[in-house]
Amino acid sequence: PQWTPKETVLRALGLVGGGAGVVIASGSTMRGQMGRIMGRGPIAAHSMGPFFLDYAHQPYPLSHFQKHRYLSSGFLHGSLLHLGMNLRAMLSMPSWLENGIGKGVYLSAYLGAIVTGNVAHSLTNLSGRAASSLCIGASGGVCGLYGLMLSGLMRMGNSSAAYYVLKQMVWLVAFGFLVPNVSNAGHVGGFVGGWLVGYLFGPGYERSYALNRADGASRDSADVEFRRMMGPGIYPSSDKAILPLKYLWMGIGAAMLARPDLRLVPLSLLRGILAPGAMSGVRSLLRT
Repeated sequence: PQWTPKETVLRALGLVGGGAGVVIASGSTMRGQMGRIMGRGPIAAHSMGPFFLDYAHQPYPLSHFQKHRYLSSGFLHGSLLHLGMNLRAMLSMPSWLENGIGKGVYLSAYLGAIVTGNVAHSLTNLSGRAASSLCIGASGGVCGLYGLMLSGLMRMGNSSAAYYVLKQMVWLVAFGFLVPNVSNAGHVGGFVGGWLVGYLFGPGYERSYALNRADGASRDSADVEFRRMMGPGIYPSSDKAILPLKYLWMGIGAAMLARPDLRLVPLSLLRGILAPGAMSGVRSLLRT
Protein backbone atom coordinates (compact mmCIF):
# COMPACT_ATOMS: atom_id res chain seq x y z
CA PRO A 1 0.00 0.00 0.00
CA GLN A 2 1.00 3.60 -0.63
CA TRP A 3 1.14 5.60 2.60
CA THR A 4 1.89 9.25 3.20
CA PRO A 5 5.12 10.00 5.12
CA LYS A 6 3.06 10.72 8.24
CA GLU A 7 1.21 7.40 7.99
CA THR A 8 4.48 5.56 7.44
CA VAL A 9 6.01 7.01 10.60
CA LEU A 10 2.89 6.37 12.69
CA ARG A 11 2.69 2.76 11.58
CA ALA A 12 6.39 2.18 12.17
CA LEU A 13 6.05 3.58 15.69
CA GLY A 14 3.01 1.42 16.36
CA LEU A 15 0.72 4.39 17.02
CA VAL A 16 -1.91 3.14 14.57
CA GLY A 17 -2.92 -0.35 13.47
CA GLY A 18 -2.27 -1.94 10.16
CA GLY A 19 -1.32 -5.46 9.12
CA ALA A 20 1.14 -7.62 10.96
CA GLY A 21 3.43 -8.38 8.06
CA VAL A 22 4.46 -5.43 5.92
CA VAL A 23 7.69 -5.82 3.96
CA ILE A 24 9.83 -2.71 4.33
CA ALA A 25 12.82 -3.67 2.21
CA SER A 26 12.31 -6.83 0.22
CA GLY A 27 15.66 -8.19 -0.90
CA SER A 28 17.54 -5.37 0.78
CA THR A 29 21.07 -5.76 2.06
CA MET A 30 21.21 -6.39 5.81
CA ARG A 31 23.93 -5.00 8.01
CA GLY A 32 24.98 -6.57 11.28
CA GLN A 33 25.25 -4.85 14.64
CA MET A 34 28.74 -3.55 13.82
CA GLY A 35 27.79 -2.33 10.34
CA ARG A 36 29.12 -5.29 8.36
CA ILE A 37 27.17 -6.64 5.38
CA MET A 38 25.70 -9.90 6.65
CA GLY A 39 23.30 -11.11 3.98
CA ARG A 40 20.27 -10.32 1.86
CA GLY A 41 16.62 -10.87 2.61
CA PRO A 42 13.30 -9.25 3.48
CA ILE A 43 13.03 -7.24 6.67
CA ALA A 44 9.51 -7.66 8.03
CA ALA A 45 7.81 -4.70 9.66
CA HIS A 46 5.08 -4.79 12.27
CA SER A 47 2.64 -2.19 13.47
CA MET A 48 4.18 -2.51 16.95
CA GLY A 49 7.10 -0.32 15.92
CA PRO A 50 10.92 -0.30 15.87
CA PHE A 51 11.41 -1.45 19.46
CA PHE A 52 9.29 -4.52 18.72
CA LEU A 53 11.21 -5.24 15.52
CA ASP A 54 14.60 -5.07 17.22
CA TYR A 55 13.64 -7.78 19.71
CA ALA A 56 11.15 -10.09 17.95
CA HIS A 57 12.32 -13.53 16.85
CA GLN A 58 12.36 -14.29 13.13
CA PRO A 59 13.98 -17.61 12.14
CA TYR A 60 15.48 -16.06 9.01
CA PRO A 61 17.06 -13.67 8.35
CA LEU A 62 16.91 -11.53 11.52
CA SER A 63 17.58 -14.10 14.26
CA HIS A 64 20.05 -15.94 12.05
CA PHE A 65 22.35 -12.93 12.27
CA GLN A 66 21.19 -11.34 15.55
CA LYS A 67 21.21 -14.01 18.24
CA HIS A 68 19.81 -11.80 21.02
CA ARG A 69 16.35 -12.28 19.49
CA TYR A 70 16.22 -15.87 20.76
CA LEU A 71 15.96 -14.42 24.26
CA SER A 72 14.47 -10.94 23.87
CA SER A 73 11.37 -12.12 21.99
CA GLY A 74 10.19 -13.86 25.16
CA PHE A 75 9.51 -10.46 26.73
CA LEU A 76 7.29 -9.19 23.89
CA HIS A 77 3.57 -9.87 23.48
CA GLY A 78 1.15 -9.21 20.66
CA SER A 79 -1.71 -7.92 22.80
CA LEU A 80 -2.85 -7.40 26.38
CA LEU A 81 -4.78 -10.68 26.08
CA HIS A 82 -1.59 -12.49 25.06
CA LEU A 83 0.29 -10.95 27.99
CA GLY A 84 -2.56 -11.66 30.40
CA MET A 85 -2.75 -15.35 29.45
CA ASN A 86 0.96 -15.87 30.06
CA LEU A 87 0.86 -13.94 33.34
CA ARG A 88 -2.08 -16.03 34.48
CA ALA A 89 -0.20 -19.22 33.63
CA MET A 90 2.84 -18.06 35.62
CA LEU A 91 0.76 -16.99 38.61
CA SER A 92 -0.92 -20.41 38.66
CA MET A 93 2.43 -22.15 39.16
CA PRO A 94 2.82 -23.66 42.65
CA SER A 95 4.93 -21.61 45.05
CA TRP A 96 7.24 -24.55 45.77
CA LEU A 97 8.50 -24.46 42.20
CA GLU A 98 10.35 -21.22 42.94
CA ASN A 99 10.80 -21.25 46.70
CA GLY A 100 11.43 -24.97 47.14
CA ILE A 101 13.53 -25.88 44.10
CA GLY A 102 15.37 -22.56 44.24
CA LYS A 103 15.12 -19.15 42.62
CA GLY A 104 18.36 -19.62 40.68
CA VAL A 105 17.21 -22.85 39.04
CA TYR A 106 13.74 -21.35 38.48
CA LEU A 107 15.12 -18.28 36.66
CA SER A 108 17.64 -20.37 34.70
CA ALA A 109 14.93 -22.76 33.55
CA TYR A 110 12.65 -19.89 32.50
CA LEU A 111 15.29 -18.01 30.50
CA GLY A 112 16.77 -21.18 29.04
CA ALA A 113 13.33 -22.39 27.96
CA ILE A 114 12.66 -19.15 26.06
CA VAL A 115 15.84 -19.79 24.06
CA THR A 116 15.24 -23.52 23.48
CA GLY A 117 11.64 -22.80 22.51
CA ASN A 118 12.76 -20.33 19.87
CA VAL A 119 15.44 -22.73 18.66
CA ALA A 120 12.80 -25.45 18.22
CA HIS A 121 10.54 -23.00 16.41
CA SER A 122 13.39 -22.09 14.06
CA LEU A 123 14.27 -25.71 13.33
CA THR A 124 10.71 -26.39 12.21
CA ASN A 125 10.50 -23.20 10.13
CA LEU A 126 13.67 -23.24 8.08
CA SER A 127 12.34 -22.06 4.74
CA GLY A 128 9.47 -20.37 2.95
CA ARG A 129 6.99 -17.95 4.42
CA ALA A 130 7.21 -19.47 7.91
CA ALA A 131 10.93 -18.65 8.16
CA SER A 132 10.22 -14.92 7.84
CA SER A 133 7.31 -14.88 10.30
CA LEU A 134 7.75 -13.10 13.62
CA CYS A 135 7.54 -15.11 16.84
CA ILE A 136 6.97 -13.46 20.22
CA GLY A 137 5.73 -14.31 23.69
CA ALA A 138 6.76 -15.99 26.93
CA SER A 139 4.96 -19.27 26.20
CA GLY A 140 8.24 -21.13 25.76
CA GLY A 141 9.41 -19.93 29.17
CA VAL A 142 6.09 -20.84 30.79
CA CYS A 143 6.26 -24.33 29.28
CA GLY A 144 9.82 -24.51 30.57
CA LEU A 145 8.48 -24.05 34.09
CA TYR A 146 6.19 -27.03 33.49
CA GLY A 147 9.27 -28.96 32.41
CA LEU A 148 11.05 -27.84 35.58
CA MET A 149 8.08 -29.03 37.61
CA LEU A 150 8.14 -32.41 35.88
CA SER A 151 11.85 -32.90 36.53
CA GLY A 152 11.43 -32.02 40.20
CA LEU A 153 8.51 -34.43 40.65
CA MET A 154 10.42 -37.18 38.86
CA ARG A 155 13.42 -36.75 41.14
CA MET A 156 11.10 -36.73 44.17
CA GLY A 157 9.57 -40.00 42.98
CA ASN A 158 6.07 -38.48 42.80
CA SER A 159 4.90 -40.33 39.67
CA SER A 160 1.21 -39.46 39.97
CA ALA A 161 1.86 -35.71 40.03
CA ALA A 162 4.43 -36.05 37.22
CA TYR A 163 1.82 -37.82 35.08
CA TYR A 164 -0.60 -34.94 35.68
CA VAL A 165 1.98 -32.39 34.45
CA LEU A 166 2.60 -34.45 31.30
CA LYS A 167 -1.14 -34.65 30.68
CA GLN A 168 -1.44 -30.87 30.94
CA MET A 169 1.30 -30.44 28.34
CA VAL A 170 -0.46 -32.84 25.97
CA TRP A 171 -3.61 -30.73 26.28
CA LEU A 172 -1.60 -27.59 25.61
CA VAL A 173 -0.09 -29.04 22.45
CA ALA A 174 -3.52 -30.23 21.30
CA PHE A 175 -4.83 -26.71 21.90
CA GLY A 176 -2.03 -25.35 19.74
CA PHE A 177 -3.22 -27.43 16.78
CA LEU A 178 -6.69 -25.90 17.06
CA VAL A 179 -5.68 -22.25 17.38
CA PRO A 180 -3.88 -20.44 14.55
CA ASN A 181 -0.56 -18.64 15.02
CA VAL A 182 0.52 -20.82 17.95
CA SER A 183 4.00 -22.38 17.84
CA ASN A 184 3.70 -25.91 19.18
CA ALA A 185 7.39 -26.42 18.45
CA GLY A 186 8.15 -23.45 20.69
CA HIS A 187 6.03 -24.92 23.48
CA VAL A 188 7.62 -28.37 23.25
CA GLY A 189 11.12 -26.92 22.91
CA GLY A 190 10.60 -24.75 25.97
CA PHE A 191 9.22 -27.70 27.94
CA VAL A 192 12.24 -29.85 27.10
CA GLY A 193 14.64 -27.01 27.89
CA GLY A 194 13.09 -26.42 31.31
CA TRP A 195 13.11 -30.15 32.05
CA LEU A 196 16.81 -30.42 31.18
CA VAL A 197 17.75 -27.51 33.43
CA GLY A 198 15.71 -28.94 36.30
CA TYR A 199 16.96 -32.49 35.88
CA LEU A 200 20.63 -31.62 35.51
CA PHE A 201 20.94 -28.63 37.84
CA GLY A 202 17.95 -28.90 40.17
CA PRO A 203 18.27 -30.25 43.72
CA GLY A 204 18.25 -33.92 44.55
CA TYR A 205 16.08 -35.35 47.32
CA GLU A 206 17.02 -37.50 50.27
CA ARG A 207 15.48 -38.80 53.46
CA SER A 208 16.16 -37.08 56.75
CA TYR A 209 16.28 -38.97 60.04
CA ALA A 210 15.53 -35.77 61.95
CA LEU A 211 12.34 -35.12 59.93
CA ASN A 212 11.11 -38.67 60.56
CA ARG A 213 11.30 -38.23 64.33
CA ALA A 214 8.20 -37.42 66.34
CA ASP A 215 9.23 -33.77 66.65
CA GLY A 216 10.29 -33.59 63.00
CA ALA A 217 7.44 -31.26 62.03
CA SER A 218 8.94 -28.48 64.15
CA ARG A 219 12.21 -28.81 62.24
CA ASP A 220 10.60 -28.84 58.79
CA SER A 221 11.13 -25.58 56.87
CA ALA A 222 9.21 -26.69 53.75
CA ASP A 223 5.77 -25.19 53.14
CA VAL A 224 2.70 -27.43 53.21
CA GLU A 225 2.38 -27.72 49.44
CA PHE A 226 6.04 -28.60 48.94
CA ARG A 227 5.90 -31.16 51.73
CA ARG A 228 2.85 -32.77 50.14
CA MET A 229 4.72 -33.12 46.84
CA MET A 230 7.90 -34.55 48.41
CA GLY A 231 6.26 -36.80 50.95
CA PRO A 232 7.15 -37.15 54.65
CA GLY A 233 10.75 -37.17 55.79
CA ILE A 234 12.24 -36.01 52.46
CA TYR A 235 14.04 -32.73 51.84
CA PRO A 236 15.78 -31.13 48.84
CA SER A 237 19.55 -30.91 48.73
CA SER A 238 21.55 -28.86 46.23
CA ASP A 239 24.51 -31.10 47.03
CA LYS A 240 22.58 -33.95 45.38
CA ALA A 241 22.22 -32.08 42.08
CA ILE A 242 23.75 -33.90 39.10
CA LEU A 243 25.67 -30.72 38.21
CA PRO A 244 26.09 -27.43 40.12
CA LEU A 245 24.04 -24.60 38.61
CA LYS A 246 27.17 -22.49 38.23
CA TYR A 247 28.37 -24.92 35.54
CA LEU A 248 25.42 -23.92 33.36
CA TRP A 249 26.30 -20.24 33.50
CA MET A 250 30.00 -20.95 33.13
CA GLY A 251 29.18 -22.87 29.95
CA ILE A 252 27.07 -19.98 28.64
CA GLY A 253 29.89 -17.56 29.42
CA ALA A 254 32.44 -19.78 27.64
CA ALA A 255 30.19 -20.01 24.56
CA MET A 256 29.83 -16.22 24.46
CA LEU A 257 33.60 -15.79 24.64
CA ALA A 258 34.17 -18.36 21.90
CA ARG A 259 31.63 -17.04 19.39
CA PRO A 260 31.66 -13.41 18.15
CA ASP A 261 27.93 -13.43 17.35
CA LEU A 262 27.12 -14.45 20.92
CA ARG A 263 29.47 -11.84 22.37
CA LEU A 264 27.28 -9.22 20.69
CA VAL A 265 24.12 -10.34 22.55
CA PRO A 266 24.44 -7.99 25.60
CA LEU A 267 25.36 -5.06 23.33
CA SER A 268 22.43 -5.80 21.03
CA LEU A 269 19.98 -5.92 23.92
CA LEU A 270 21.20 -2.50 25.03
CA ARG A 271 21.27 -1.07 21.53
CA GLY A 272 17.62 -1.95 20.98
CA ILE A 273 16.77 0.43 23.85
CA LEU A 274 19.19 3.22 22.96
CA ALA A 275 18.57 3.19 19.19
CA PRO A 276 15.21 1.52 18.45
CA GLY A 277 14.90 0.28 14.89
CA ALA A 278 18.61 0.32 14.09
CA MET A 279 19.06 -3.44 14.04
CA SER A 280 15.90 -4.22 12.09
CA GLY A 281 16.38 -1.52 9.47
CA VAL A 282 13.29 0.50 10.46
CA ARG A 283 15.40 3.39 11.71
CA SER A 284 16.58 4.18 8.17
CA LEU A 285 12.93 4.23 7.05
CA LEU A 286 12.04 6.79 9.69
CA ARG A 287 14.85 9.07 8.46
CA THR A 288 13.56 9.16 4.89
